[in-house]
Amino acid sequence: MAKFDYMTFGYSSGSSDIFVANAKKFTKEKVVEICKGEYEHKFTGYRLYGREIAPLREPTIADVSEGWCAYRFGMSEWPDGCYTFVNENENGAFPVYAIIFKDLTASLSIAPEHPTSP
Repeated sequence: MAKFDYMTFGYSSGSSDIFVANAKKFTKEKVVEICKGEYEHKFTGYRLYGREIAPLREPTIADVSEGWCAYRFGMSEWPDGCYTFVNENENGAFPVYAIIFKDLTASLSIAPEHPTSP
């Protein structure tokens, strides 16, 4: 049984790009709730290195993806091991739910300058 509950995965050391939770321990609804609570600053906006970071929209059940993770040793940046995405049939794989933060960027709706009338 995996000891993994939830955490963020990053494309580089120290970044938080994907919220990942153990699908055997949590429902999709609970994953959304935990993500919003743990990363509230991402949904309200914040300052980073003196720069305003625009808030993301809050995740919904529709934003929850499914995948598989396992613990692996000898990863380049983490020689003592780390959790990583794997294929379902790989040794030690367990199901996870994931919320990708970059997919939560608010889409801008730009109105035409001169609306046309029928």
